[in-house]
Amino acid sequence: MNRVYDPTIEKVAQAFPRVDVTDILGARKVVAEFCEALQKSTGRPRHDQIEEVERTIPGPEGAPPLPIRLYVSKDRTEAGPAFVNFHGGAFIMGDLESEHPRCLAMAAEGGAVSVGVDYRLAPENPFPAGVEDCYAALRWVAANAEELRVDPNRITIGGGSAGGNLCAAVALMARDRGGPKIAFQMLFYPVVDDRSETDSMKAGTDLYIWDYWNNLRMWDHYIGRDRVEVSPYAAPARAENLSGLPPAYVMTCEHDPLRDEGILYAMRLMAAGVPVELHHYPGTVHGFDFLAQSDISTLAIREGVEAFKRAMGKAA
Repeated sequence: MNRVYDPTIEKVAQAFPRVDVTDILGARKVVAEFCEALQKSTGRPRHDQIEEVERTIPGPEGAPPLPIRLYVSKDRTEAGPAFVNFHGGAFIMGDLESEHPRCLAMAAEGGAVSVGVDYRLAPENPFPAGVEDCYAALRWVAANAEELRVDPNRITIGGGSAGGNLCAAVALMARDRGGPKIAFQMLFYPVVDDRSETDSMKAGTDLYIWDYWNNLRMWDHYIGRDRVEVSPYAAPARAENLSGLPPAYVMTCEHDPLRDEGILYAMRLMAAGVPVELHHYPGTVHGFDFLAQSDISTLAIREGVEAFKRAMGKAA
């Protein structure tokens, strides 16, 4: 297949190591080393007006405490929006640094109190551990809104890849469990369907960053191989009813096996009466927005922040 890529993004994507997630520890090590090297070459993003505070909060009942990182403007005096972020990493990798740039951008450019959540990882802690951690973090933010200077009517949840899955699942949980209120959900190149049967998935056997084979293995680690009954909180595309969910922003990438399931989920949300912004970026790969600095990645980051600001303005 002849694929046309953004040249700057492709150059960095070509250097991204081929990961085999059948070897969990090896995959974690390889990705961590690449991300560390990339950060050294580009520098860790910082902003003079944003303070980063790490703390632990109560996890779900019977679970260990949950590490989080707060990103707060030093001159914040009034209650404003919050952005609660669930990082990506195929449910098996990642930590508070994984989506540090996104959390920082939402705080510095979007005016949010950003909250990064370090949920438990599979396969040591398979479903539902991770998503219950994320839901607990949302509940904590809502319960502590006054202390955090957060408007409880302007809480957004978001995440990339597996984090997009967790975001969609937490939105379903909050609807089904009677809260907390979510004003906006932001799904960046989300993984939402364990069945892995879309055209982009089947054609994605040789793609940069993420491919069909690793996608299959990822689901085995997260929910196991028995797929007779799969909870929509594990695979949101399995949900029969998407009505009553918060407005959504969905980002998809052209050369990403997850492309079609993200688009289809967005269309199902629309059909259920949920307001949706769907942004598709040509010539891009999975996770491109913070992978390399190029015109299209800069555009994607800016459009995400602007969508957040618009939604928070409407929610005010």
